[in-house]
Amino acid sequence: MTSTSNSADKDTNPVLHKVTLGERFLMVSEDEPLLVQLERAGITVEYQCREGYCSSCSIKLLKGTVVYLSEPLAWIHDGHLLACCAIVKSDIDIALY
Repeated sequence: MTSTSNSADKDTNPVLHKVTLGERFLMVSEDEPLLVQLERAGITVEYQCREGYCSSCSIKLLKGTVVYLSEPLAWIHDGHLLACCAIVKSDIDIALY
């Protein structure tokens, strides 16, 4: 029996990126915000609104790229990201505190 692959099969595999947090790391996808994936991995991040309004989930972005599907209303300091709405687009290094 032969196996074939089409482009639809490739689209079902999520794109994964490595998130490094000190000595820990985890793999995250581009399919959902960083906060949800950090929580799933047992990493606690402060948050309030989960919508990009309050900046409670602001964490330090040491290296890498994130994007926002819509521009957050909260102020984002240089070198930081809002975990509640940031979509990881490359391997990143972060610091929570």
